[in-house]
Amino acid sequence: MADIILHHYPESPFSEKIRLLLGYKGVPYRSVIIPMIMPKPDLMPLTGGYRKTPVMQVGADVYCDSAIIARVIDELAPADSIYPANLDATAGALAHWTDTFFFKVAVAVAFQPRAMERNSILADPEKAAAFAADRAELSKGSTELRMSPHIAIPHAVSHFSRLERQLEAGRPFLFGNKPVIADFSTYHCLWFIAANEVLRDMFEPFPAVRDWMDKMAALGLAEAISTTGTEALEIARAATPKSVGIVDASCGDGLEPGSAVEIMPIDYGFNPVKGRLTVATTEELALVREDAQVGEVAVHFPRMGFQVAASS
Repeated sequence: MADIILHHYPESPFSEKIRLLLGYKGVPYRSVIIPMIMPKPDLMPLTGGYRKTPVMQVGADVYCDSAIIARVIDELAPADSIYPANLDATAGALAHWTDTFFFKVAVAVAFQPRAMERNSILADPEKAAAFAADRAELSKGSTELRMSPHIAIPHAVSHFSRLERQLEAGRPFLFGNKPVIADFSTYHCLWFIAANEVLRDMFEPFPAVRDWMDKMAALGLAEAISTTGTEALEIARAATPKSVGIVDASCGDGLEPGSAVEIMPIDYGFNPVKGRLTVATTEELALVREDAQVGEVAVHFPRMGFQVAASS
């Protein structure tokens, strides 16, 4: 297996989702710690402008968004797949809802006023101001990350209650005896809230949820080999991206392989990545682009939650 390089930072909830999955799969990886806020000088040459966290790199192939990162990890280490065919729609739908709507809830809960003093991200006023400005830039033109705590907290408690009832049925994980993608997506949102000790009382009425969180955490973390951003760029430059060229007629948006395109999220972070289309399927979008620092790289995105359009 080619080396997996994870570009992340410790406090990132979506990174924790992937770190835990790598641990469950027993896959060691190279760890590149990136800045929490822009600029990210060693990441942009790889992604072409995509700035969310985490990003996974395998040679000259770059994977943006935890949804496709998780799927690729599962393909590279297929034992105990987290995508069982009989749960593909149900577990997949819960994972997507959790990574989008419920993540917005979790962010608002985590940043509520009573939690601010103990929040590792916002404890320092100068860092807090820089973080707020960065996230305002990230969400420019979108309302997807905006939810006030007085709305978010009841939504969180409502979902905790549903999780509690489902887990009380006696299964160790959400859909059975082994974790699936929905477990990992749910865990990182709850982990983000529970990371602040002030907020842990929210979980006291939900013993089955707490027990499930303990089971998820017990999956453990994989060996992480510290790697610099410069080393990651050198690895990309020395490699050749996968050559694919698959565009399904039903989901290619009228585009052909090799077309000049731009790809970006549909929720927030509207920073288009431009290149030549190589993949447009029901699960994936990908393009190839050139960069002076790394040469030719392929940048991959999940189909769900992203948009592709012709670019001049």
